[in-house]
Amino acid sequence: MVRFTLILSLSFIYILQAFVKSDTLEVIFTIVAVTLFLTMLPLLDLKGRLFTLTLFLLGMIIHFAVGDTGIGLFEGITQNMALLAIIILAPLLSIPLKREGIIETVVSYLNEMKSNPQKIYLGLTSFMLALSPVLNMGALRIVHGFVENIKIPSRFLSRSYFVGFTHANIWSPFFASVGIVLYYMEMTYLSYVLVGVIFAILQIAVGVFLFRPRNLEVFNEVAVSAEVYDKTGRKKDLTKLLIFVFGLVFLLIVLEQIFRISMLLLVTIICVMIPMLWFFLRWKTSIVKEEMHLYKDKLLTQSKTEICMFLSAGLFGNAISHTPVKDFIEQIMQWSATQSVGILFLFILLFVTVMAFMGVHQIIVTPLILISLNFAEIEISQVTIAFMCMFSWMLAAAISPLNALNIIVSQCVKKDGLTVAFRWNGKYFLVVTTIAFIYVFILDWTKHLF
Repeated sequence: MVRFTLILSLSFIYILQAFVKSDTLEVIFTIVAVTLFLTMLPLLDLKGRLFTLTLFLLGMIIHFAVGDTGIGLFEGITQNMALLAIIILAPLLSIPLKREGIIETVVSYLNEMKSNPQKIYLGLTSFMLALSPVLNMGALRIVHGFVENIKIPSRFLSRSYFVGFTHANIWSPFFASVGIVLYYMEMTYLSYVLVGVIFAILQIAVGVFLFRPRNLEVFNEVAVSAEVYDKTGRKKDLTKLLIFVFGLVFLLIVLEQIFRISMLLLVTIICVMIPMLWFFLRWKTSIVKEEMHLYKDKLLTQSKTEICMFLSAGLFGNAISHTPVKDFIEQIMQWSATQSVGILFLFILLFVTVMAFMGVHQIIVTPLILISLNFAEIEISQVTIAFMCMFSWMLAAAISPLNALNIIVSQCVKKDGLTVAFRWNGKYFLVVTTIAFIYVFILDWTKHLF
């Protein structure tokens, strides 16, 4: 219960700090973050514990080496809190969908289609397409939890998951890739969203075209309990799901324009307010207690690694920005940017991906890239660079066996990460990357439009 209280307290202080500027509150924020990290650390497996603790200690050592003392040794530990708050609170958005029976409706529909690979591929992909922009990694766990009893081949599942999920990394404000890039570049979501959505549509189309089943083989079936819904009720629930997802995105865009505050902060507030509104309208004490108990258990089991990693990565990334490493990256970045848009994209893509394979997360690498660029001295538009960073983040997350996305998909389909990424889905990522390069050149050519 102590850990759960610390997690919620950290999220609440993050929201409060956005409206109340106080040095004392900032110190409390840092202390709570450090305490949470130290209490969550024992819950991790040995690999996760060593990795996050190493980042944490290296960050402290570097801060000490540059002259920081006391609370200054932990400077930056809350640097990624804007993204961590979304990871912590976004699962709450699934409560109304689950309690209103919308998710069960979709699962029932998929269960009926399991004998037709073409239909179930489109159905699975569409289900993931609808949930992933809002529920982030939670969408993978939710979808797989409902369909794992339908005996679908592992290769088939991995393709549906990647095609249905990866597009959201390019455009959804609920994703760290979008949030952190726009945050560091000080761009509004509205100034970028069209670029992201257009490419996401292309990406989805490529996945559907490449992986659509051509042979009507029948999967091995098992009994899966699911209610039978009439067509009218089913269409109504599916319509509600689409309205819920796109309604949230539209609401965020409108609120950003009205209040002119960070999109990440708005997303965090929405993640809290929507479930609270639903609880108020459907008020039943038993439901609230049950859902909060489930939420606490899932948070401490499924999000413990992300919590420790985001806190330690913030501390380490902040410390690195005070070292000559930043100057070295800045020189390479500026040189690449002055050569051509293609060379810059290639460098960002390779740098982010290689670091991901070495276990250095994009949340550390991407800010280093962005703070190393002097936008006043390069002719490439900000929206083009934003897309480069988001695409590189997505690709690295999908193909690196040390990244959460690859790990979760691999666990779901019970196959190693390299097989899942390269043997089963390599053609998809190769084609999408080729299109991304063409897209970058088009963006650069039409930069006066954005």
